[in-house]
Amino acid sequence: MNFILNKIDPVLIRLFRYLIPYKKQLALSVIFLIGSASTSSLTATLLGKLTDLGFYQQEKWVIVAAPIALLIVSFLYAFCTVMSSYVMTDISESVLVGLRTNLFSNILNWPSVEYQNHSTGLVSSKFVNEASIALGGATESLIILIRDSLQVLSLLCVLFWYNWQLTLVTFIVGPGLVFILRKISKRMRKIVKESQSTLAIMIGRVQESYSSEKLVKISNTYDVEENKFKFINEGIKKCAIKTIKMQSIGTPLTQILTMIAVAFVVAVALTEAHNGLLSIGDFITFLSAMLLMKAPIQHLAGLNATFASISVAAKSIFEMLDTKTESDDGTINLNNCKGEFSFEHVFLRYPGQTDYALNDINLKVSSGEHVALVGLSGSGKSSFVNLLPRYWDVSSGEIFLDGRNIKEYTLKSLRSQIAIVSQDVILFDDTIRNNITYGCNSVSTDTLNKAIDGASLRDFINSLPQGLDTPVGEAGHLLSGGQKQRISIARALLKDAPILILDEATSALDSENEYTIKNALKLLTKGKTTFTVAHRLSTIDDADKIVVLSNGRISQIGTNEELLQNKDGIYWQLCHFQGRI
Repeated sequence: MNFILNKIDPVLIRLFRYLIPYKKQLALSVIFLIGSASTSSLTATLLGKLTDLGFYQQEKWVIVAAPIALLIVSFLYAFCTVMSSYVMTDISESVLVGLRTNLFSNILNWPSVEYQNHSTGLVSSKFVNEASIALGGATESLIILIRDSLQVLSLLCVLFWYNWQLTLVTFIVGPGLVFILRKISKRMRKIVKESQSTLAIMIGRVQESYSSEKLVKISNTYDVEENKFKFINEGIKKCAIKTIKMQSIGTPLTQILTMIAVAFVVAVALTEAHNGLLSIGDFITFLSAMLLMKAPIQHLAGLNATFASISVAAKSIFEMLDTKTESDDGTINLNNCKGEFSFEHVFLRYPGQTDYALNDINLKVSSGEHVALVGLSGSGKSSFVNLLPRYWDVSSGEIFLDGRNIKEYTLKSLRSQIAIVSQDVILFDDTIRNNITYGCNSVSTDTLNKAIDGASLRDFINSLPQGLDTPVGEAGHLLSGGQKQRISIARALLKDAPILILDEATSALDSENEYTIKNALKLLTKGKTTFTVAHRLSTIDDADKIVVLSNGRISQIGTNEELLQNKDGIYWQLCHFQGRI
């Protein structure tokens, strides 16, 4: 038994384990499959018996009984086949729902590095392609495996009953079948893996081109994009042709070997019948059983390539399912957060990089203090704020929040204390209302209205026929940049978290709205620990402390007035470039 299990693909074993919770339905399906498989041996036996009764004994009742019996067997086969397929499909779809749900849940909890390692096309392919292949193919293959194996077994019993010597002769083709199937399986795994990889690239290419339609139009690069897609599409075509070729080779070779055995046995059986050693009825039974066994053997032989495809698809899914989620060893729930931070010798280096994004950061931030982070692009501002909600963890050093290392807090409780307004606004393909209240379990009308007014959204919402229930489109493409950012600000106002991260929160607003929003943000930041990433220095006039970053290091710290006294400093140069001095 252990030898057999070791020979079975462990990926397939793991996949079929998902069927264990549905063992009652599986048992029911197997009963129907047994009924379906038994009809073949019944048909062969009936044909032989009815032939003897009708031709030799010339029983008149056989004239009526023969077609009725065959029709009953046919109806039994049809009923059992339909019911087994229905039950197995119900099981597979239930498993598929669970598998996709687990996969989606796992992806949501990935650490940031995994989002960098996996393209959107690759991830989408797991849901659209691999999951359907793995479960859809597994269900159909399991039906064929059980039904046709039972069918072959029952027909072999018939053959052994009538002539065991002749039946043994049929096994001479066994080694040839095994050799062919192994060769095809090995080749199919390579082809399927290549095909799935190419399909993922195609999905990514479509998504990328779709989201870049304005750039494509203004650059007039239609031909470039079409040629890129054509090259990928041709790759998929080549993989499909290779797959069909391998499947096409396996089926006729299997059929030839099977028919060699059938032809040899039929020749011997005819000789025995001619010599009176075999009745016509027995010959008909034997021949019918042999011919009826041909189709299930071909089906079972075809499973080899199918299981190879399923194995590759399932392995791809399991690799993603086995990807480690975010490390959350925190045991303390952060409540009544004051927002007092201390950065002690903090270093951050991204995976695969040799240079540090943040280098020996030492900083203390008091509760309710407004800290502005400024510097040239690539100086480490975004890396700094990404450490606060633990999108990334420090490579070395420690960050303390309210006197405790932030790793001691659970991720959920830590992030519940932080609100973010980013220049890269994230909106879902939903209504304005649901985008503003995203992440909030219950919001009163009064609270929602205050957030809307604070973000200067009232006039815009009132101008829409559907008001708050207006869809924003995919990624908010139905809204302007300023409208999207104001929704993001309203979301932060609604969350009312004690820690606030503002990443160019007013960058997409006109001068009038910027003034209004700045007043709203002034109220929002009051009493809250605020970190503002700023390129436009006009947005940090109210900052209590300005931290100037350069190449991942803190270059200067001070107020606006203090930093301007040093004309050799980076801050003075930034103010000079922006015409502030």
